Amino acid sequence: MIERTTYKLKGTLRIDFETDRARLDSFPALESDWNKLLHRLTKADEPLRYHDGDGEEDMLYPFLENQELTVFADITRKKLSNYGNSFANVQGTAMQAAYVQKLRQDINRWIARLDSYLHNTWQAGNNSSPAAETARWLKERLEQSLSADELDGNNNYYRMLRTVAAIQENADYYLNQIKDSGDIDPALSLLVVYLKNYGSIAEAFNRRLATLPELYRKDILHAVPQDAVQDNVYVIITPTEGIGGFTLPKDEPFPAGQNATGEELIYRTEKKEYISPIQCVEADALYGFSNPSYGGALELYKQLIQLQDTTDAQTLFAHGEELRIGWQVESPMLVLNEGERNISIYFHLTADSSIPNNTKGFVLQLSGAEGWMEQTSECYIESGRLCFSFSLPYNAVAPASCMEEVHGTTTEYPVIRILTDNANCPYKWAQQLIFDSVEIKTEVNGIRNFSFYNDQGEVDTTQPFHPFGIQAECGACFLFGNEEMSLKNLQEVRLKGIWKELPETEEGFNKMYKEYGTDADVFKVSTEYQIGGRWKKCGDEQKLFSFNENGDLNSAEIVFSFTVQPQSISSDEIAVPYEYSRDKDGFFRITLESPSIGFGTKAYRTLFSETMVHNSGCKEKKRKDLPSEPVIPVMADVELSYIATEETTLSDMERSFIRLSRITALSRQEPFPIAKGEKQPFLPSVPAENLLYFGLLHALGEQNLRLYFDMVLPQEKIPFYDPQPGRQVTLAWEYWNGNEWHSIAIESVLAEETLGLTQSGFIEINLPEKISSSHMDKQGRAWIRAAVTGDLSSCLAVRGIRTNCIRLISQNGDGTSLPAGTIQGIKEPDERIESVTQPLSGFGGKPAETATGVAVRQTSRISNRHRALMIKDYEHLVLEFFPEVDKIQCISIPQNKGASKICLVVFSRAEDSRYFLSPAWKLAEIQQLVRQYASPFASLRVINPVYERVNVHCKAILWDSMPDKGKAVRQLVVLAQNYIAPWYRKEEIPMLRQRYSYKELHARMVNHEDLMRLVTLEVNGKSLSRIDVDTVDFTFEGKHPWSVLLPVIKIELLSPHDGIEKAEIGSNFIIG
Repeated sequence: MIERTTYKLKGTLRIDFETDRARLDSFPALESDWNKLLHRLTKADEPLRYHDGDGEEDMLYPFLENQELTVFADITRKKLSNYGNSFANVQGTAMQAAYVQKLRQDINRWIARLDSYLHNTWQAGNNSSPAAETARWLKERLEQSLSADELDGNNNYYRMLRTVAAIQENADYYLNQIKDSGDIDPALSLLVVYLKNYGSIAEAFNRRLATLPELYRKDILHAVPQDAVQDNVYVIITPTEGIGGFTLPKDEPFPAGQNATGEELIYRTEKKEYISPIQCVEADALYGFSNPSYGGALELYKQLIQLQDTTDAQTLFAHGEELRIGWQVESPMLVLNEGERNISIYFHLTADSSIPNNTKGFVLQLSGAEGWMEQTSECYIESGRLCFSFSLPYNAVAPASCMEEVHGTTTEYPVIRILTDNANCPYKWAQQLIFDSVEIKTEVNGIRNFSFYNDQGEVDTTQPFHPFGIQAECGACFLFGNEEMSLKNLQEVRLKGIWKELPETEEGFNKMYKEYGTDADVFKVSTEYQIGGRWKKCGDEQKLFSFNENGDLNSAEIVFSFTVQPQSISSDEIAVPYEYSRDKDGFFRITLESPSIGFGTKAYRTLFSETMVHNSGCKEKKRKDLPSEPVIPVMADVELSYIATEETTLSDMERSFIRLSRITALSRQEPFPIAKGEKQPFLPSVPAENLLYFGLLHALGEQNLRLYFDMVLPQEKIPFYDPQPGRQVTLAWEYWNGNEWHSIAIESVLAEETLGLTQSGFIEINLPEKISSSHMDKQGRAWIRAAVTGDLSSCLAVRGIRTNCIRLISQNGDGTSLPAGTIQGIKEPDERIESVTQPLSGFGGKPAETATGVAVRQTSRISNRHRALMIKDYEHLVLEFFPEVDKIQCISIPQNKGASKICLVVFSRAEDSRYFLSPAWKLAEIQQLVRQYASPFASLRVINPVYERVNVHCKAILWDSMPDKGKAVRQLVVLAQNYIAPWYRKEEIPMLRQRYSYKELHARMVNHEDLMRLVTLEVNGKSLSRIDVDTVDFTFEGKHPWSVLLPVIKIELLSPHDGIEKAEIGSNFIIG
């Protein structure tokens, strides 16, 4: 059985408080209804005597017992309103049969009394009178309700109940039939007249007695009804674009329809209201989640908060998307059009950096023509540098500069983004890394598209060609250049290719040039680069040819090494194709410096002529051999490779072509250039793990900001939402100056009515400086943020954040709340105002007090004298001052030492009509008020009811003939729910301090008509192996006196053809 609390400990409902029977305003001190008086005479405990017409004394009870009028009075007084629900609640228990038996006994008793009455009328010869006919008809109806033996117990009970209810519904008709028949016993008639006369006297007495409380209140206490408290509303003023800020005067009227008397209802401003052009167009909640699966790595999330026209409130710091912050690096070093490209980015760390063991947790995104391209990269720390490296193969898409419509930003050069990744979020360790310079290194191989010139002009390098021309004399040269290399600070450039039409070995080469007095080692070239219109030497002369250990000719490779960067980067547009000119940097020249004969084309002609002249004037024996014809080198498959680096310190960023910007938490991952400084943390530290960001439009030149926060209970946390009053939440504000965050002094926060987002209200901030264009992002938004610290469970959900929200008060209303959307404009048109909207219903109003209200208030004050001593005192004080509270229950908890601890459990539909929960600020307000009237030594706590899950798991087997198994499951769920939480389905206020019996729950479930067998029933994992009379029961209840159990019910159907705990029919049914 459920163990109920006593009446004195069940708390006080508002309806009971307002209709307290201890007041005599409408309390009938004497009963005046003759029907009830007649019934009381019939049921009187002490024997009453009377004298009949012959003067003989007799007992009154036997006389009244079998009179039709008293039987009918007995039937009509039976209160049947809750019989059906009560019977449904005891289904499957021993009480079910008791309910049926009790109603059957009552009907049998009425039948017996009517039968006795009919027997007496038959003996008196009045068997056909209207009264007898009525009695006979009532008797037959009652007998028919008992004759349905073929019906089961439930249907039989409801048939009896409907029969009695039908008789009560037609009570006036039957009563008139009896009274008008003229067959009532004269003694009974005289008694009825007497009772009616007594009733009229009692009614007059009650009326006079009812005037005494009013006389006392009005003439002695001089209590008068309180006037109506005018309603308040919030309206949103949207200024006309481009108008700027302006001020509405005090008492500015806003029409709101008509009041109760038919006059125009006017709401007005209570003070001057400044209408700012600022609009809050974006709000984001940023928060970190410490993931134990990754060693407590802090995952970052960003939640976009809907500002207006929201149907559901949003719980803060939940359901966010992954937030990626980091760096954007823009540099000409990332112009990488072709080849095999290896890129490394180094952040040089300072000595005060804390070096982590694990450097995972970043993703790299490279800008491409069609969007961001995520790169497979490595992150490591070596030699005091945080390194990021990645490679682009030959077939990879070339990086491209950013375009607004594709990347959300515009850049001159390609960009690499280094962003955090929640898979191994590096935030905790990366914010401890401090760097003071950035270096980019690129190594590129296999560039095939470049410009090449020799003395014959521009050369097509896709075909074999003569690099030194067709003469290849000493001093012959060729030039090459590439626009990509022209943008970089080069360390090394290599020209590679394959030699054609040359001897394949060193021996063959030396043999060919022996008669010319030279060999392969003599062939040397010089290297130069052009900068500022002048050619500058690049290293020492180097051999043109090289051979391997076997003497075979190697491929061509000429190296340019730089000790000083070869050129300054030009920002001018580069022509396509990349053509040579004297004033264009980025070209390289290779000159044949030795031998003096070059490749011998001229020497060959001279030597050939001399040989021919010699041979023409001498005998054959003395003739010389003709000289070997020299070769003209040919190159094929020419490629360029280079190594380039650029480094800049943070203090010298303005002279570098590396542009370093932070990717912050602001909208659209917009990059913000860092301010000049000596060093920077790799990831910025934040004042708290939970932050709120607000984007403000049209804020140029403004300094004052006022926001209204519309907060409600977080629905997703209900019913297990348990805020505790007194736990503080604080907001620390900062503003964005375009490069970094600056704190806002506490004194600059002019108003903070939300108490840390625990209630609705205004927040007004006076910024340290006026907002300028440098404070804004590229969308024209200024930003502020709040660091949220403390007990975040007390924070409410956000339903809206609004600017230019002003409060109006009714001028001629009756205290009734104004529906949302009623106010739609200002009384006199104002071109400065684009629109007026009323998003919320009115608040704070209260209709004028009625006479009953005065009586309730005065009675309460007389009762407790505004002192909280007894349990009822605490409850009545709360109900008097807080009309939104529907029930209050005071619980006294004894302590080992000292006074008991007082807990006030509040039930209110104002914020939550399903579970009667109140926000923390309301609990704190109630506690603050009650403390004024309680003893200073009393330990007081005001709380919500605490809902606790109780898991009910039932395994059952249904009869095979059961057609609708889903219906049976639903009925089983209702049985369990009606036992543990009957208030839930009835939408009533729950009762506290309830203890429940496992055996009773088992009885309710096992007696369901569709169950073949109840296999197991577990409550919070606990069950009894067998159930019988001797089995010791166990009970379950909440952990605290203020706990309410909320069942989570799982019904699992097993197959009747398998063993226990085996196959299931379909899938499990889980309802709760």
